[in-house]
Amino acid sequence: MTSGLRKAHKFIWLLLIIIVPVIMFLSVKDLDVFSSKDNTSSTLEGSKKVNLKSFENDIVKTSVFESHLEIILKSTLKNSSSVVYEMDEKGNKPSVIGQITTAGIYNFEIKNLPKGIIIYDDLKNIEITKFSFQWD
Repeated sequence: MTSGLRKAHKFIWLLLIIIVPVIMFLSVKDLDVFSSKDNTSSTLEGSKKVNLKSFENDIVKTSVFESHLEIILKSTLKNSSSVVYEMDEKGNKPSVIGQITTAGIYNFEIKNLPKGIIIYDDLKNIEITKFSFQWD
């Protein structure tokens, strides 16, 4: 390498050390990775006006609203494939509402008010918890 190439090489690497972090910062600054707000609850704020039923046990807290179901998972479950099912009058699970994984707040849109919910592990075929709603 000649002295001219060494000087160019040194100048290019110093320029890259400055430019690459700036480009990386500008590319991710508009993403929501740095914000801590819950996007799922903000999209449903307008429909959270009327809480129809609320149930709680040591695993989850469930609230039923007119157009959605809110499940607050208190701690991460040992079952990674936990699915929330709608429960019918006989205690069967005819349709899937959604899946829950880690501790947090989950909002699921519902078309009609369920008779209850079942949180079930599909891989191990184990019922984790069940709530039955008594509608007047």
